[in-house]
Amino acid sequence: MPTINLTGEVLSEAANAVSKIKSEFFGRGPEGGKAYVNDNLLVVVLRGGLLDVEETLIERGRADKVRDLRLTWQEELDAEITQQIERITGLKVVDYHSQILVRARVIVELFLIADA
Repeated sequence: MPTINLTGEVLSEAANAVSKIKSEFFGRGPEGGKAYVNDNLLVVVLRGGLLDVEETLIERGRADKVRDLRLTWQEELDAEITQQIERITGLKVVDYHSQILVRARVIVELFLIADA
């Protein structure tokens, strides 16, 4: 599997773009974000920025509902986020998945990049 090489500037732009889209869509953005690449997997890690209702649900033991809602939002944002990542990297996104790490209050955005 070929390794994808992206500059620090491109990785920063990717993290900023995902943060901006999340902020616009959710009404609140993450407190910080950073992108990493390994082989052909681009990972954007976003910290904080959960909505008050999400925090309340987590505190009341309903993290499953937060995950369900975030998955629904991912489906709505799929095309917009993947288009931005493709524009920024110049590479084709094969697949995209978002996951929340509830206890850490971290959102992980995974982009599988096509082999060059």
